[in-house]
Amino acid sequence: MNWHVSISFSVILSLFSLANLSADKNPKVQSLQSLNDEIIQWKQGKISKIFQQKIRNRSVYHTNEENCQLELASKISSVTYYRLSCQGSEEPIFIEFLSQNRNNLPKDEFRLKSVQRIGKKQYLEIQTGLKYVGSNAYESAKTNFDDTDLDYPQKKVNQIRNEKSANITTYKPIQNPNLFYFQSIAENPKRRKEVPSNLEIFFDSSCPLEFVEKDQSFYWDQTVSYVFRITCVKDSVYRLIRAPSAPSGELMVSNTIWKDPKPGERVLGKALLKKISETQIIWEKVILYYE
Repeated sequence: MNWHVSISFSVILSLFSLANLSADKNPKVQSLQSLNDEIIQWKQGKISKIFQQKIRNRSVYHTNEENCQLELASKISSVTYYRLSCQGSEEPIFIEFLSQNRNNLPKDEFRLKSVQRIGKKQYLEIQTGLKYVGSNAYESAKTNFDDTDLDYPQKKVNQIRNEKSANITTYKPIQNPNLFYFQSIAENPKRRKEVPSNLEIFFDSSCPLEFVEKDQSFYWDQTVSYVFRITCVKDSVYRLIRAPSAPSGELMVSNTIWKDPKPGERVLGKALLKKISETQIIWEKVILYYE
């Protein structure tokens, strides 16, 4: 009789241990409101060890709670920005790289992945199970594929429960998002395999092109190019861009000949990012403009 009791107890103990092990493998769903509080502390430079642990453990959150929801802020090619409806500002705080999204999450959940620094801003990288096709529970944000469209305000409608009217606010997405995206891949080698081909980049006044030199080294095909430094990209193999000359060998800017450019002089420009690798970047259709 005693050995039956002993065996039964051992089986129950084993099942209990397996249940605990399974529970450890499945991250506990966290609260969006608590996440917002932790983000506020993080933005103030007071990131807690508990929050760091949540990021390392890839903590999971629901996309929709009674007083807080995950909202789509803007979508730029394969990069999507999100914010929380309860965060108190319109600035995106989350970023998702869709090429890494394996869609193995329920559509009503997302998980933390890491902290990403893009330019002077920091974002929390997340992974979601969301697919924005047609209408959905989230607001549709404008998708911008034309990087020359520098100022496109959009209206975001916040539907507030138990109120008859909706509050309409204006949110201005990231200006020149393709340039912003290019800066992020130039500074982060892990992102370079995700770059879509034929991405048009506009080098505006926040990132002008600085003239370096005239290059006639390609003597075998008698071509002349003009080398410029991309001023907003530092210490990267991608910081230089070549503008081909006109058939006459002269440099064209704003459809006029730029005679005798001096090192350090700056212009604006537009170029098509054709291909990128670990050691080089290939540009096409480089067009220059005066500031």
